[in-house]
Amino acid sequence: MKFSVSLIALAAAALVAVPGTIHAQENSVNGIPFEWAPWKDPNNPNVLIYKDSKDDLFARRDTSDDPERQPGLFYPNRYVTGPLWNSIPTFMGAPIAMSPEDLVAGEVDVALVGLSIGDQMLPGGRFAAMKMRSLTDYLFYPFQGTDQALGVDISELVVADYGTIAANWMADNQTNLDEVHKVLSEIINAGAVPIGIGGTHIQSYAFMTALGQKHGPGEVAVLHIDAHYDAYSKEAGNFVHNGSFFKLAVDSGLLDGAKLHHIGLRGSTPDYKDLKWMRENKLRFHFQTEIEKDGWDAVLARLLGELKGMKLYVSFDMDGVDPAYAPGVGTSEPGGLTAEQAIQLMRAVGIQNEIVAAEFNEYNPFLDDAHQSTGILMDRLARSLMAGMQGRREGIEDPLYFDPERILHNGGDN
Repeated sequence: MKFSVSLIALAAAALVAVPGTIHAQENSVNGIPFEWAPWKDPNNPNVLIYKDSKDDLFARRDTSDDPERQPGLFYPNRYVTGPLWNSIPTFMGAPIAMSPEDLVAGEVDVALVGLSIGDQMLPGGRFAAMKMRSLTDYLFYPFQGTDQALGVDISELVVADYGTIAANWMADNQTNLDEVHKVLSEIINAGAVPIGIGGTHIQSYAFMTALGQKHGPGEVAVLHIDAHYDAYSKEAGNFVHNGSFFKLAVDSGLLDGAKLHHIGLRGSTPDYKDLKWMRENKLRFHFQTEIEKDGWDAVLARLLGELKGMKLYVSFDMDGVDPAYAPGVGTSEPGGLTAEQAIQLMRAVGIQNEIVAAEFNEYNPFLDDAHQSTGILMDRLARSLMAGMQGRREGIEDPLYFDPERILHNGGDN
């Protein structure tokens, strides 16, 4: 049996730039007989057909023969503690959750989840989640650490590794968004905050659909850190791709343009046409030129003022950071935030805002340096966001707060 793809994918396929011509008398499309190209719909050459085995990669494993266990979190490691190279790797040395029941029973605050969609001109992003679990780093498991700006212990948060979301590397990446939406919804409905690790930026659309379904369209604000604005009008034959997802989200009403906040923008786009669209839809944006002109502190204060009081989803493209600090990205742009500025921003919004989701994406481990500087920075950015979230739980209200014990000097005599 064969069946057509979802309505979104069908409509996307209908946007092919050069549609084929049906020659009924030849039973062919562009001279190719249908029996040689069975993925073409004889009645519409712009409609693609998938075999019914297309869902093999998304089929859930039958767990009925697994050993019985009570729902909850578990560590896969032999030892009580130790360096990460002595462990079976998980994100940040966190315990594992395999189901929504585990998340609920473990009272999980944050579910770290791997993402593996590859929608980049330079391949490698699909391997980022695997690399992030096995960074050559000095940190220990179990999940732990004290933030040295806020003085809070992030292990006060219950954090779990929720595995990696499957992506079919052979299919149209639009069809992979369904599975991302499904798994993110599991996390959100279990009462945890999903923090995505790895993958490419197209996955942000599934974050927005899952959040829109939970909170309502247009109810959640987005903080987008990126060198690029990712609201390109060029469709490339798709409804949504790695550089267009914000435009579709705004045009479809999924996202309120006035709640989309960009920072770090630079490079060769947007042009005046796209900038006009951004202004007409009331997007908030802070180009790198604004930081150069007015300074980081002033721009940070403006951004925090815009975001105050909002439920917030953080979408962090690693090329938002200067490649001097994050070389392992597929669309590198000189300039950008420093590592210190990016870390401060994550702490600040974690304190000020109710974080409902986050993702750190576009890390390409094949392009990173020998010390994995980009991967380690991405790890620290996620930890800093969680430190801010824990600080908020402990009653810290000032997004620019510093622990007094960390700013004393001379043995505390000052």
